Amino acid sequence: MYPSLVLSAALVAPAAPLPRDTVPNVTGPAPRVLALKADGSGSVRVTALLYVKQTVTATQFIVEGNKQVQKQIEYDTITTQYLNKVLADFDGKFTTADGRQLTANEATARVKAGATVLASADGQPISKAWLQSAHPDTVVMVADGLKHAQIQWGSEPYPNTPPPQLAMLSAQNKGGVIAQVTTQATGQTYYDNIQFEGRVNRRGIAQWAGDGIYYPGNSTSDAKVVSKPLAEVKFEAYDLNGKLVSRNETLKRLAAGGMVLVAGDNRMPDAAYLKGFREDILVLVGSELVLPIPPLDQTKKKQEVVKQQIRIFRD
Repeated sequence: MYPSLVLSAALVAPAAPLPRDTVPNVTGPAPRVLALKADGSGSVRVTALLYVKQTVTATQFIVEGNKQVQKQIEYDTITTQYLNKVLADFDGKFTTADGRQLTANEATARVKAGATVLASADGQPISKAWLQSAHPDTVVMVADGLKHAQIQWGSEPYPNTPPPQLAMLSAQNKGGVIAQVTTQATGQTYYDNIQFEGRVNRRGIAQWAGDGIYYPGNSTSDAKVVSKPLAEVKFEAYDLNGKLVSRNETLKRLAAGGMVLVAGDNRMPDAAYLKGFREDILVLVGSELVLPIPPLDQTKKKQEVVKQQIRIFRD
């Protein structure tokens, strides 16, 4: 059991019904799952930390032979930007999950009291297959800017947990259902320093102690996303009401693959994220299943520092 999800045997629920639909053939990335609500001023905002690639130029002095040589080099680094926008500022397209067109004002009115919003991860229309998991009335936003965003959470009007991720688990002929996992499960993270090449360097790991969060310092670890049979992953499964679904029943339901919600840390996601989904979708909770933000592409890698180097300074 995970510390924040200690349940007695009396709370174990009967198995949830099998999904009504066949496994959809999804295309494109999964949408970001947001839980939005009006703040004290009545505005509905998306607040996040954005990771942005930036090319910098450095002047490098090295010794070649007996001479000091100056060289200009370019390489990619990562910086962060703060995002705080009302829905209308995204200049995006709004619909319901079943395809009805909405204006930005209509979308805002629908979520002011608190609602789930599915937002495009790449600025392109979301595959209808992904939207099969949502209620027909769930608000969908197609706009740029959220692929590498770390969405804010933790205090009003935001949810109490990180956003869950919508995922499609695939089945292999002999390997059973396959899930995407991290090679080093680190649980809930307070700050993620996104890196290149699919790695995330997690700093300031926040540990969930049941009665609160504590920060044990700046220990770091590298985590990389790999594929692994779900049967070998440590997880718990729940229905949208928070009732435990047995591991055997979960593996049976997902034997041919299927769509699930994966918790953003080792706790059941805040109920605000779950309002927009069909009642038969499962929620998987497990630290291995928590994936980092999609990595940025590095086109200009920083050169290795050579032994003859005297100093490097940035222009």
